[in-house]
Amino acid sequence: MVVGSSRDLSATFYNPGALALTKDPSLLASVESFEATRLKASTGASTLDFSDTSVRPSPTLFAFALPRSLTGSHTWAISSLTRQDLDLRVDNWQVAPSRQGGAESLFDQSLTENWFGLSWAHPVGRQLGLGLTTYVVYRGQRTRREISGQAALSPTDGGAALVIEDFDYANYRLVWKAGFSTQRDSWDAGLTVTTASVGLFGSGEASYTRSAVGADLGAGRVVAVSTQHADGLDSHYASPWSVAAGGAYRRGKNSFHGTVEWFGSVPSFDVLDPSPFASDPAATGLVKRLQQKAKSVVNFGAGYQRTANERFSYYAAFTTDFTFAEKDEAATNALSTWDIYHLTAGASILTHSVKLTMGAAYAFGSDQRSISTLVVPPGGAPVLTPTPYDVKFSRLRVLVGFDFGR
Repeated sequence: MVVGSSRDLSATFYNPGALALTKDPSLLASVESFEATRLKASTGASTLDFSDTSVRPSPTLFAFALPRSLTGSHTWAISSLTRQDLDLRVDNWQVAPSRQGGAESLFDQSLTENWFGLSWAHPVGRQLGLGLTTYVVYRGQRTRREISGQAALSPTDGGAALVIEDFDYANYRLVWKAGFSTQRDSWDAGLTVTTASVGLFGSGEASYTRSAVGADLGAGRVVAVSTQHADGLDSHYASPWSVAAGGAYRRGKNSFHGTVEWFGSVPSFDVLDPSPFASDPAATGLVKRLQQKAKSVVNFGAGYQRTANERFSYYAAFTTDFTFAEKDEAATNALSTWDIYHLTAGASILTHSVKLTMGAAYAFGSDQRSISTLVVPPGGAPVLTPTPYDVKFSRLRVLVGFDFGR
């Protein structure tokens, strides 16, 4: 919510045009935060009842500006920002109540996305600033889906099943963010435009295994084995154009901030080249999961800040993070299909040349999905069954930021 009112080195990301209007940008800005994330998935029956809580460092920002004694009226800054950092493991177990049985479902997901930027800004007159940040973006993702089986109906009758598919890729691309900012006595305003990404290079690997002996995977009890692996595949990732407009109004010790941002749509694309699997019917599920697209969304944020005195202020905010994923397409590369809402509160303390910011943010969201799970009916072999379930997401993040002046 500070696209129109950022006045420190965080402007390298929120609005690089604001860097030009900062009297003397900080020598160094650093943000460290930790988060506790909880994901719960459950059905009405006991087929799936998963709950996981993880505590780990969360995405961070690091930036520094070159002294204006060297750059003159131009402002140059270098920044590093972690946009995504997720490590998720889901499981599901079921055992037949009366005889040897089995079942197992697993979903393993890891995602990292880092942005490395070089920012330039320059004033136009006394109250307008223009700026541009060039980002090199790294994205790495690993996904593994594994469904097992097994059953012993009698000494001579049984079944087994194994469905595994996974892929792993790394991708590099370029993104530009241009910003325009104006700062007046009682109000600020800003506009940013983020370009669609331009691919540089990337590669990855993908594989699948299908094995069924006497088990029912949806087309009757079969005996079949199929497996394939391909590496050195070209990777691709696309992010959309976006436009954000924001502003702030100050009245006495109170400040009100707001931002609205539009994100364009992205046509369907493959994160990895699927051609080695295109003619293989057994790889249909894997090929589907290599696809991704984005629908157009609009997010907004609103914040309030009160300056108690020259050295102490506190704030609160609300922001939205609506999903770009199509909720009716479960088998895609999208990580989640639920909208997320953020509540934030914190305070800033200025001591000498260091500004210390402390805060906490709570995020939450939910959705209804469908997943393939192994169900062991009484007296029968494991059966692969589409199962609707409810998923609930929550996260508590604690943040400490340091802004070092000259």
